[in-house]
Amino acid sequence: EGPPLPPPPPPPRAAAAEAEEEGGGEGGRRVRGKEKHGLQHEAMLEVLRALPPGSMLGSGFVYVELGAGKGGLSAAIGQAAPGAAFVLLDWAKPVAAHDAVLRERHSTIRYKIDLRHLWLRGVPGLWGGGRQGAEGGAEGGAE
Repeated sequence: EGPPLPPPPPPPRAAAAEAEEEGGGEGGRRVRGKEKHGLQHEAMLEVLRALPPGSMLGSGFVYVELGAGKGGLSAAIGQAAPGAAFVLLDWAKPVAAHDAVLRERHSTIRYKIDLRHLWLRGVPGLWGGGRQGAEGGAEGGAE
């Protein structure tokens, strides 16, 4: 039993929420495309930064981006977490993806695979022995 627990602290004030308050709603300026994704990535990073040090953001972690698209979220996390590794998963590799920059700075692998065929135990980039920095295919991560 004991005394009741205090309420949880409010979530971090994310950039996306601030943009919405500053006119992103009805009658205000609409946020689109790259700007929208950039705001979303910054908001997610703000949440990761608010966690206890070493719990989710830092070197030694392997981040898996499902539905990676151009890999913008991984690129944003990569700026905040030097030494991290990335596995990007998507059914197509888009034009102008962030892969080249990620490969220059981090151990990065991309698998072109439909997520319904994904078996995470079969992804070498997560368990070692993978082709780091290589363009992957469904053969490496599907069963």
